[in-house]
Amino acid sequence: MMPESELKSWTRQDGQVTYLCSTDPKQIQLDAYNAALESDLLWWAKRLGDDVIRRTVENSLCFGLYMLEGAADLSNQEPPRQTMIGFARIVTDYVTFGYLTDVYVLKEHQGKGLGGWMMGCVNERLDTWPDLRGFLLLTTHQPAVKIYQDKLGARDIQQGKTKLLVMEKRGPAAVRDHVF
Repeated sequence: MMPESELKSWTRQDGQVTYLCSTDPKQIQLDAYNAALESDLLWWAKRLGDDVIRRTVENSLCFGLYMLEGAADLSNQEPPRQTMIGFARIVTDYVTFGYLTDVYVLKEHQGKGLGGWMMGCVNERLDTWPDLRGFLLLTTHQPAVKIYQDKLGARDIQQGKTKLLVMEKRGPAAVRDHVF
């Protein structure tokens, strides 16, 4: 379960549009996350049952990316409506290790710098963990590599003298045709 100290929110204004990135698991729209899992955005995954997807969120540090509708209208007494347009999940012990997965920004919101901004938010949280030994991610998407390098300071650990083997034990829910 996520420690209270990990709760954090960031906002970004882009013209008339306000975006929110939040680690509050109560804000995660599980139906939107599940829709992304069964889309081409997350080709390595598949839709999960309601209880299973809830457990993945409860047992990870999640970053929901939202577009706020009605946030700029100060005369409106209603709170802004949040539409989840992106997501990133860190499997972690919240102290020494993290593994980044399930990162996406919906196609209609790509090209606005939102993925890089979300990774900057991830990095801000990681920088508060003084005992962090390692943070890993796997990607085959070349445009994402630059974002991970620039925003997270990530590097290809296969460069240099170390020969890294990436090993996998496939479970029964693995998407069979995925190859990292």
